[in-house]
Amino acid sequence: MAEVKWSGYQDLRDHIESTWTYIELRNENNQAILRLPISDPRVQWVHSPGDQVLQLKVTIKGSDPDINLPQTIAGSAIYKVPTGGDALCEETFVKFTLISEEDEITIRHQIQVPEVR
Repeated sequence: MAEVKWSGYQDLRDHIESTWTYIELRNENNQAILRLPISDPRVQWVHSPGDQVLQLKVTIKGSDPDINLPQTIAGSAIYKVPTGGDALCEETFVKFTLISEEDEITIRHQIQVPEVR
């Protein structure tokens, strides 16, 4: 069996960054709240080039027009498509409830390639 070289993993990370272009926020029942493209101003890749861990940062406010208050956010998932499809990567975290328009949450969805356990 052949071993993947570091440059191969970097190629995989580059592919992920360019094609896994939607992040879905989920509630405590693992149901979709909304799915945002990385072109949305609230979403951005924040890792440095060459990092083993890719980080997609999302900042959501209670005043965002696509958020119905109160709203509990407890997880995120990455997709290649704007609707439907299969989640390519999922993450859960301590739930946070947006109650008022002044509330804000920042989520950092992390993807480690290769995954080190």
